[in-house]
This record gives sequence, C-alpha cells and structure tokens, in this order.
Amino acid sequence: MSNVRVHIHWQHKAASLLITALMLCGATQAQLSLKRQKYESIAARYANEHSVYTSLHHKLLIKEEQGQLSASSSVVNEQLFISEKSLSTYNTGLMNTIANFTYIPVRIATTYKPEGNDYKVTKSSNFDYTGLTKNSITRSFYSMVHEDLKFLPYFTMSNELPVVHSEYEIIVPKYVKMGFMLKGDDTSLIKRSVEEKDGNTIYRFTADNVPANKEYDGVPSERYYQLHIVPYIISFRLTGAKKDSLMAGSNDVHSMYQYRLVKGLNIKTDSLLNAKTAELTRNTYSDREKVRRIYDWVQNTFRYESLYTTSLEGIVPNPADTVCKRMYGDCKDMSSILMAMCTKAGINAYFVDIGTNIKPYSHEEMQSGYLYDHMICAVKLDGEWVFLDGTTNVLPLGANRVDLQGKEALIMIDDKNHKVVKVPEAPASQNVITDNTVMNLSYNDISGTTYQHFTGYPAWHKAELLAYKNRKEEKDEFARSLAMRGNPNFVVSRYDINASKSGNKDLSMSTSYTMKNYVQRVKKDVFVNMNVNTTFAENQVNDLNRKIPVYLNYKRIIKQTVTLNVPKGHRVTYLPKPAKGGADGLWSYNISYKADTKNNTVTLTKEYELKTMSIKPEQFAANNKLVDEINKLYKETVVLTAK
Repeated sequence: MSNVRVHIHWQHKAASLLITALMLCGATQAQLSLKRQKYESIAARYANEHSVYTSLHHKLLIKEEQGQLSASSSVVNEQLFISEKSLSTYNTGLMNTIANFTYIPVRIATTYKPEGNDYKVTKSSNFDYTGLTKNSITRSFYSMVHEDLKFLPYFTMSNELPVVHSEYEIIVPKYVKMGFMLKGDDTSLIKRSVEEKDGNTIYRFTADNVPANKEYDGVPSERYYQLHIVPYIISFRLTGAKKDSLMAGSNDVHSMYQYRLVKGLNIKTDSLLNAKTAELTRNTYSDREKVRRIYDWVQNTFRYESLYTTSLEGIVPNPADTVCKRMYGDCKDMSSILMAMCTKAGINAYFVDIGTNIKPYSHEEMQSGYLYDHMICAVKLDGEWVFLDGTTNVLPLGANRVDLQGKEALIMIDDKNHKVVKVPEAPASQNVITDNTVMNLSYNDISGTTYQHFTGYPAWHKAELLAYKNRKEEKDEFARSLAMRGNPNFVVSRYDINASKSGNKDLSMSTSYTMKNYVQRVKKDVFVNMNVNTTFAENQVNDLNRKIPVYLNYKRIIKQTVTLNVPKGHRVTYLPKPAKGGADGLWSYNISYKADTKNNTVTLTKEYELKTMSIKPEQFAANNKLVDEINKLYKETVVLTAK
C-alpha cells in the first residue's frame, strides 16, 4: 500500500556547482584552517570509527499557496570518511540528489550531475561516490514535494553510522498546529525548541553525538529502535477561513479525514459482479456462509499485485468494477471488491486502515495516515468483527495475517462513526505442529518415516511458500527443509505434501528418510540419541544488554513423538528420566521416554508451548535458563545392549 506521493525536484542548475567550487577555492586561509581543525577534531573524537555523519539536516516547510497548504522538504547530509576501509564500505549515497560533491580536502569532485533544472524522479536509488581519499568529506542535497499533507515524512536522527549533529527543522505558519511523535531506542537524546518568527512557528529538534544504530535480530523493523520523529498536522485555519480545518487531535477527527478517501466508492457496482454475488450466495444458510463463499472466490480469482504509484491510486482504492475488469489489485482494491460484494449480499462491510507490525505506533500516540500501510475489509458476524484480507489465498475466514496480530484496526463506518479494534493474537492452540518420526536401526545407520501436520500459521505460512515452488527441484528442497532433523546426513527419499484449500487450510507432509552413521556403538552397547528435533535449542538471547524485546511470529504448540524400533537381539538398558520445565509467560517443555517390551519399541514424547509473541528484556535470563536446561536434555541417549 503506497501512502505517500513524493516527487524529487532538482533545484540548482549545474552551474551552481561551479559557483560553489569557486567560493570554496576563494575562501581565506584562516577559514580553511578553521574548517580543517573542525574536521580533524571530529576525526580524532571518532578515531575508532571508519566513517561518521558530521551533519544530518532535514527542513520541512509548510506554507500557504493559492488558498491551500503545501509542504516540501530539503535535506543536506554531510559525511566524513575517517579510515581507508570507509572509502569502499560507506561510500553509498542517494541518487535523488540535487548536487553531490566531495571535499578532498583542497579540491571538489562532482559525483553526479543533473541534466536540467527540473529533473524529477519518483524513486530513490543508491550510487557510489568515486575519487574518495581518507579524510574526504561528501555532502549531498535533495528536496521533496509532499502532495498529501496527511503523509508527511518522518526524519531519522540516527543512522548506521554515528552522527555528530542531527537536526530536524519544521517551519509552519502560526495558524498551523502541529503534533510530533518521538520514537526510538533513547528519545532523551533529542532536544526540542520552538520559536516564533516572521509569522511562522519554527520547531527544531536536535541531537548531538548520536551513536550508530545497533542492529537487532528478532525485530519487525528498524523503527522499533531507530531514533526518529514523525510529524503530523492537527489543525489549521487558512487566510479568510471562519473556522479551523481539523486533521488530527482525536480519533474522531482522524477517522473522518481517512473516511474521505473511500467515501462514495462502490455506490454503483458492476452488473457482472452483482450476478456473481447472487450466484455465490444462493441457498446459503447464514451470513457467515455468504461471507465465506465471497471471500474464497475473491482470494482464488483475483491476483494480488502491489501497485507502486505516486498517483491518487497509491492511497485510494479503485472501484470494485475497475478491479473486476482488471482481475488484479493491491490491498485497497481487494478490500474494495470484498466490500462491494458483501454489501450486495446484504451484509454491512467497511474499509479498514491498519498498520502491519513493521510500524510500532498506536492511535493513542498519534492520529496520522502514517499509522497505516495496509487496508482490509471488516464485517460483523455473530456480534464479532471479522477481517477479510484479499492479499493472500491461504487464510481461512476468521484468520488474520500474522503481521496484523495485536495491531489496531480503524474501521471506517461512515463520516461520523468509526471503531478502533485491536486484532487479536492467535492463541497457541490454533497454531499446532505435530511431528511423528519412526526410527529403524541398521548397524550405524537409521531409516524410517516422518509425518508432520500443521494447523494455523505454521500451515498457512508453508502453503504460501509452497505456492511459489514451481520446479521439481524447488519442491524437493522445500520438502527436505520441512522434514529436516538437524543432521547433515538426513536424506529424504520420498515425500508427499498435502495443502488443504478448504476448511482450516491445514498442511501435512509424510516422508521416507535415511541417516548415515547416526548410531554410536561400544562393544555390545548401542547409543541412540532420539532427539532428532531440537526445538528451541537456539533460542538463547546473547545480548543481555539489549533494550528491546525479541519478537516472535506467533504463539504455538509443538507435539513430537519419536518411535524407535528396537532391533532383534537387543534390550533397553537405559532410558533418560522424564523432565519438564517452563517460565510464566514464556514457554514450557515436557519430555518423557517409555519402553514397550511387548512391541519392542521406545517412544520419546515431547510437548512444547510458546506462550508469548515477544521475550522482554526482563525475561531474557529466564529464557536463557530454559534453553540451557533443554540443551542438556537433548544430549541424553537411549542405551540398547545386545543380549
């Protein structure tokens, strides 16, 4: 879902580069000396770094033009290359720049030259500076025009490199009321000031000596820790207007603003679509069954395609009849056709704006279109809100995309009414992995069968991956990765995958396998480690100073059995003791072994429950203790002795 329409405009003619160069070359020796001292001081202060940003500066200008507000941004970034390594590792910049040049340190080398004064690009890309030497300084400039004031850009005050000085300047007329949301690992680094000047209000956010972003695994996006500021307009009163225009400040105002983007859509629907709706819902016994049939048909008929565009189509859904003719669409278009068909079937349906889990924001923190990057459809069935997402065909009715769990959905009922509803987290009992393994011994080798059954997110995720495996080699590799037992000698000789397209849309797979040189023998004793699966063995959190949680995809229950057929002429002489453990709010395990002398088998039974979608910093120690416990248990072996 494209929320922002951005154009990049070149603001300087190529000649301006020459003027800049002449001005620099004409600077006094004293000025050059002061500049040199400044950068030498920075280089000394950051001697252990390869490169730093000496300055990140973003200026957002909002002004009144021809009776309307307009917004534009200008950005200037300056970078100092301290070590030889930085010349090749950190020399990438943005292509959509007005001018890029390099102080090296007594000459200026241009690295990109625009073709004219009004060159436009709609996507940014990267390029590499050339001709750099140690202690070079690069400076890049670019500007943007923001065509929808609901989607103002956020400014990142931190970077992959340390930042000496970061500054975000917002200039607005005094009659424009602004709101700001600060997010990141340590917002206390940001200093804020406000001043009135020439009829404008100037907001300024600065941060000095900002450390480089620390990369984290297990996080939906860098926005959970990256230091950034999101601006939004609350209200304004244009010249001559009698009352304020409201854009935010409350969820009611925000909802009304968002609703204007979809108001009036699908008042008229396509006759073919109406006929198809009537056909699908004929002889249905409930509203739920009507919705299920419509949902299944849309999921399996229309091709999802993300539409990257800077036109109005990037933020407003297309009418259902347009989507029907195209036979494809993005999330907004899928929502449009679902809404139209449900409405035609006599069921109230509504557009829903929602942010996926890459956006760590809530409606309480701010009211802005920046909250969202996805659109779905909502209906009320049996007194509960049910969300329909046409971007995938693997979800059954009532299931939500994994990255929408716990997120707030803005249900736009009409221009005066809305609901903010939190999408529930799927319980562990919905996401179950059942895994059965049979082991047959042949001296040091093992052969046997496996059977796996997946429900909920484990099934839907794998079904979605499988849909993209067209070649036999791809499917073979997928099956092997799915059946893999953590041993490099594990070889799948046969497999059968069944992905159900109805009901709960479960997935199952059975295999035949072999593992060479798996068994250890000492004289008459045979040592067999039946822990072919080592669930949660790698769940250790290594960085105990980490300030943000480790995020997990979904809660789940895992049930595993391993049945060892004891070879003739052998008896069981040692079984590991049963063990169980767990921590409140985290995960638990229960492991037991049982020998059956009648059938001459040993059965290992393991059950796990992951009870959370994130491990918080205060839980790291308890989690690591569990991991240590279970890894010791995975080393246990069953001992068979020849009679």
